[in-house]
Amino acid sequence: MSGAGIRHLLTAPARWLASPGEHDGIVVSSRIRLARNRVGTAFRRTLDGEAEQALVEDLLAIVARATDWPRDQLLQPARLSELERQALVERQLISREIANGNRPSGLCVSPDQVVTLMLNEEDHVRLQVISAGLCLDQCLARAQWTDRDLEKHVVWATHPRLGYLTACHTNCGTGLRASVMLHLPALAETGELKAVLRALDKLHMTVRGLHGEGSEATGHYYQVSNARTLGIEERSLVGSIHAATLRLIEAERLARQALLTKGRLTLEDKIYRGWGLLTHARSLTSDELNEHLSWVRLGLALRLLPVSSAIGPTWANLDRIFLLCQPAHLQLLHLSDQGSSATAAVRDQMRSGLVREWIQAG
Repeated sequence: MSGAGIRHLLTAPARWLASPGEHDGIVVSSRIRLARNRVGTAFRRTLDGEAEQALVEDLLAIVARATDWPRDQLLQPARLSELERQALVERQLISREIANGNRPSGLCVSPDQVVTLMLNEEDHVRLQVISAGLCLDQCLARAQWTDRDLEKHVVWATHPRLGYLTACHTNCGTGLRASVMLHLPALAETGELKAVLRALDKLHMTVRGLHGEGSEATGHYYQVSNARTLGIEERSLVGSIHAATLRLIEAERLARQALLTKGRLTLEDKIYRGWGLLTHARSLTSDELNEHLSWVRLGLALRLLPVSSAIGPTWANLDRIFLLCQPAHLQLLHLSDQGSSATAAVRDQMRSGLVREWIQAG
């Protein structure tokens, strides 16, 4: 499938982006992920290429029977270009592990892009549900519903004492990872974030960057998730992440208030510098965009920027810029006619032009 073939995925609304939500833009999205393996089939790392391909094709057929999802959204990422796979990572539809590899794998996407199934990743199936805001319970319910639909057609490997069997021992038990993506610029600016992260580690929680495991925290975005899955019920796991998220929200709000009262001039300078560069720059790298966009989001949340769409930013436009100006989206949707010949300078110029255009559009 070509870039034109996945264009409908790249241009559709991302359901995990709907700022500001009920927490002033602090909470971006919630995600539930279930790890599952088919009984009677060896773990992926012990399979050869031919067995992996057979597994993927079998699982794709099972998904086709178990769901009514569009057939053009049942994909084999290894047959896509590297750029197309990267765009799917940017939309949070596949993991970087699948995107970086050329081995057989599968991706199945629900019509609303809330549910995805990654086939032959670390486990045979990684079921993901992702949606905007703090909604872990709703995501868990949909994940369980989809899991039950699949179980009508496939038997998962389980153990009476260990629960679901997974390729990595840290996922055994429920096989569940619950995570929340948060925007925490004030905690980072006040220097309090390191202490917060140490406290989360003691609670058996991990913090990762924008694109999950192994990724850097860019634009002050962080993903908080559980580190344990064995011996804890699913709802207890989800409840612990929900409670930790509420504490993080409060900590970020206090840090924002501290910046307003003790360092308002510095704060406003960062926000207005970001706004000025987004509205006037003629070249923007991806890292520059993420940095400036982060401060503008904070300025909008704190009402330090004009809120009229005629002269100021809107949450919808900031979300649009955040997603569609990422490197692979930019290349595939706006520079596809230049192919791989588009230089970094051309991409940076295109990015800045789109930002100015979309902001001015209100």
